[in-house]
Amino acid sequence: MAEAESTQLSSLDLKIMRALQENGRLTNAELAKIVGISSSSCWKHTQNLFAIGAIVDIRAIINPVMVQKETVVLVGVVLDRSTPDSFEDFEAHVKKLPNVLECYLVAGEVDYFLKLRVKDLSEFNRFHSEKVIALPGVRQVRTFFVLNEVITDGLLSF
Repeated sequence: MAEAESTQLSSLDLKIMRALQENGRLTNAELAKIVGISSSSCWKHTQNLFAIGAIVDIRAIINPVMVQKETVVLVGVVLDRSTPDSFEDFEAHVKKLPNVLECYLVAGEVDYFLKLRVKDLSEFNRFHSEKVIALPGVRQVRTFFVLNEVITDGLLSF
C-alpha cells in the first residue's frame, strides 16, 4: 500500500469511493455505470485511488455469529510506563494476538483501547488471563462488555 498523500480528490474520486464503500463487490462495469464514466476510465481512476492510498483495501465483512465470535469486548489498558519504548513493545506484542480487531493509543485515563471479538465470557476470561495481562508493561486492565452494537458498518461520511 502506498503512503496516503495529501492530495485533493475529485468529485469523481469521491463518487467511486462512496460506491465501493457501500458495495465492494461491484464489478468495474457496474461501478463505471454508477459513477457515469467508461469502464476503462473507471478502472484507471480506481487503480489510482489504490495507488495513492485513498482506498486501502476491500474486504468481506463476516457475520460473527457464523464463526462463533458473537461477544464484543472493549478493553482499556494502562501501562506501567508511558515511554516510546514501552508503547513500541506493547504494540508489537498486541499485533500478534488473535481476537484483537482494533487497537488504539489514546489520551485520557487509559493508554490503549482494544476491541476484541470472542465466543463468550468463558473465552474472554481465558484470553484475558493468558494473553492480555501477559502483554509487556500492563499495569491495569478495564473491561467493557458490549451489550448492543448500534453502528458497526465503519462507513466514512465524505
